[in-house]
Amino acid sequence: MLKPELLEKAMTGTHSFCSARDCPVVYFEERESHRFTIDDLRIRVGPKVKEDPIPVCYCFGFDESHIRDEISRTGSTNIPERILAFIRQGLCACETRNPSGMCCLGEVNKTANRLRETLQR
Repeated sequence: MLKPELLEKAMTGTHSFCSARDCPVVYFEERESHRFTIDDLRIRVGPKVKEDPIPVCYCFGFDESHIRDEISRTGSTNIPERILAFIRQGLCACETRNPSGMCCLGEVNKTANRLRETLQR
């Protein structure tokens, strides 16, 4: 995820992911005080950005606007089910594609629920 010129700095230590929405730090290593911010990455990090496109699924390219548009058109979204089907087919690579290194499905479901509540008011 890091820009190529920063890769060597990340080769030592164990880096953790910071998911705090209002914090610019994406990866940190406590022992050496290494920090990598949103400006150090090649991609947009969903929890860190506030304007579209806001990525929610890095493996299959879904962002918040896809979920929002589908809910606006139909009142619901089947994007979580589509992602689950892809995962069952072994097509997921969240551990390498998602900046958090975790499966995106939980975040996709949270986003869908939040948008559903917001749009149906």
